[in-house]
Amino acid sequence: MMKSENISIDVIATSDMHSYFLNGPDGSNIYRAGTYVNQVRAENENVILLDSGGSLAGSLAAYYYAVVAPYKRHPMIKLMNAMHYDASGISPNEFKFGLSFFSRSIALSKFPWLSANIEYQRTKEPYFSTPYTIKKIAGVKIAIVGLTSDGLMKREHFEMETDVTMAKTMLTAKRWIRYIHESESPDFLIVIYHGGLNQLDQSTKAHKQEVNEAEKIIKNLGVIDLLITGHQHQTYIGSENETLYVQAGQNAEQLVHVNVNFKKHTTSYEVDHVNSKIVDLNIYPEDNALLNTTYYDRKAVEHWMEEVVSEDAPDLIVNGLEDVVTRPHPFTQLLHDALKKECDFDISCVHLPRNGERGFKGRVTNADLFEAYPHPDVPIDITLKGEEIKGILEYSYAHLEFHNETLSLTIIDETLCTFWQGIEYTVDMTKPPYERVKLDNINLNHMYRVGMTDYCYRNYRHILSSAIIHHTSEVTMAELIKRNLSNKNYRINVDAYFKVKMA
Repeated sequence: MMKSENISIDVIATSDMHSYFLNGPDGSNIYRAGTYVNQVRAENENVILLDSGGSLAGSLAAYYYAVVAPYKRHPMIKLMNAMHYDASGISPNEFKFGLSFFSRSIALSKFPWLSANIEYQRTKEPYFSTPYTIKKIAGVKIAIVGLTSDGLMKREHFEMETDVTMAKTMLTAKRWIRYIHESESPDFLIVIYHGGLNQLDQSTKAHKQEVNEAEKIIKNLGVIDLLITGHQHQTYIGSENETLYVQAGQNAEQLVHVNVNFKKHTTSYEVDHVNSKIVDLNIYPEDNALLNTTYYDRKAVEHWMEEVVSEDAPDLIVNGLEDVVTRPHPFTQLLHDALKKECDFDISCVHLPRNGERGFKGRVTNADLFEAYPHPDVPIDITLKGEEIKGILEYSYAHLEFHNETLSLTIIDETLCTFWQGIEYTVDMTKPPYERVKLDNINLNHMYRVGMTDYCYRNYRHILSSAIIHHTSEVTMAELIKRNLSNKNYRINVDAYFKVKMA
């Protein structure tokens, strides 16, 4: 058989890059990824470069370009354009800074962002145009379709819900994959699914209970050649039902390289063999052209990081979760004071900003503030029923246990721990879960005006059935905290509004 009757195509996949475009020891390997991709292209012009999503949020640099300087072109879009990405999937994190931010990023991209199950609320049509793209390479027809985990979307930016809805991933996958096969007749089908994938060769009882949407797609559809997943920040390669599945870790620390060889028939091509490997990017030098592309962007972020918010902040150190859930704490008081700058009601509700919260003291820079409050949460003006306030508190403390007056068990995402002011409550940890909270000055049947972070609302909507949102602020909690800390007259006076009984 003549050499020209065989076609070799290289598919390179990255995942969850989180806008880590600062180089150096604290930066990303995306510049090294650029070097590797260029080397592959020098050996074979038939290259498809894909990302599974999660490139626009999740780092200090991402926060800077979405919140502090949203008017600037996002450096990750610059880099992905310069590297000639062919397509990207869509992670729920892409919506962390709101729909308008993401839509603007898409408009500046020279490649399509693909998701079949992100739809218009009214028409149920794909929100981001056609959810798949066709690449024709040396006669081989390759279809690439995107899907996004509908489960992961539940905790993201709620304001987009008037425009956007999430269809069920499995139902959408069946409909669109069938359509692509019938209307396009591709020689090879790639699905980019941002939702993660348990490694299928593990058979423990726990894993059987955690079978997710990606596994269902593979097991039930069986017409996918390559499934590229994301979100779990793992790197692996496997196969199931003739589907090769891969995940490329995070922050461009590694990537996955799949080489597909096709054999030509009279009017079509069939896969002859597939080779795949995980590439450690640490052994490759950084690409100078890409470094030059983001030189001033990196300088801007580095300058902002070092900007001093306060030279002498009070002691707001958090010594573990127990430190804040057992007593009123200066750090949570800081959060209440910040929220009340926008929603100055008698009752306020804040949450722990991050898992493993450490707080800060003394000299505080923008970088320190981001570490303490890394998300673009905003205050909202909301009316709640008394029993809903109790329900949120019960949920938090139902997932904590103490032994000998020491926190011994935490089976809750720490950011779901809420702290309230304007109400007085007692938590009795000796009582059964969901019977631990006593509200001293709240009638469970009455309605109350509350200032709350939008994160609390998003994550407790299953409890807030009667809630009414009156207004959503456009100023982030981090900015409100910064305003207080920058004010030399600001003082923290901790309000003793709750107590915890452990024995």
